[in-house]
Amino acid sequence: MKEKVVLITGCSRGLGKSLAEKLSSGGFIVYAGVKGEEDVKTLQNIWKDSFKDIHSINIDITNDDDCKKTVQKIISKEKRIDVLINNAGIALVGPSESFSVKDYQSILNINAVGAFRLIKEVVPHMRSQESGRIINITSLNGSISLPNFGLYSSSKFALEGLSLALYHELPKGVFVTNIAPGAIESDSGESKKLPHVPAREKFLILKLLMPMVSKDKIARTIIDVINDRKPPARILLGNDSYITSFLYRFLPRRVWELLLGFIYHR
Repeated sequence: MKEKVVLITGCSRGLGKSLAEKLSSGGFIVYAGVKGEEDVKTLQNIWKDSFKDIHSINIDITNDDDCKKTVQKIISKEKRIDVLINNAGIALVGPSESFSVKDYQSILNINAVGAFRLIKEVVPHMRSQESGRIINITSLNGSISLPNFGLYSSSKFALEGLSLALYHELPKGVFVTNIAPGAIESDSGESKKLPHVPAREKFLILKLLMPMVSKDKIARTIIDVINDRKPPARILLGNDSYITSFLYRFLPRRVWELLLGFIYHR
């Protein structure tokens, strides 16, 4: 069978860069989306010897025409597109009232609308192929909103809602799957400054009970989704996702609110 063609967004660093490398090593032809020609050249130089099947490509997911041209470029060269991985995103962390309307519009435009732009472009091609996978990297915060993550959660809720509807709307052979990890292991220098002390720092037992999700685990899950004949609509990754989702679902509301208050205001 012909190698599958994958478009991944947000590949300049972190999870996106790791996914591009893992999928290329797994035999996929990867188009690694980044914003800016400088990043395109930098990554192409990094990958040219070890990852010959990764093609860095400049894309602005906040621009309709740019998304259309990028997908057309890939189709023109490869004659198909098998997998779209919407990974690009930003996180605004802090009290919701401290952000502007422009901040809110920006995070929605990148985290939710940006993914929709590319979904709109790839679905007709996948429909004609009668096959395809759309994988959205969402978050635990896409189903549970936690203090200081209001804007981020809002954007991920939007993407979750869109994708869960698309799962039943897309034609036979084309599937959309949300991958919702908890906290992801970060590379040196990647950590975000939080306005509160993380629960893992307050309660050290949580570091043992809820280890962060590795990028390798996410990559392996994505490959499983690509190869699955009928992948699920949503996959939780990480003990923190499982445990927090379980508590949110089954604890009485009053107990849940007290628990959050204890963690975030202690």
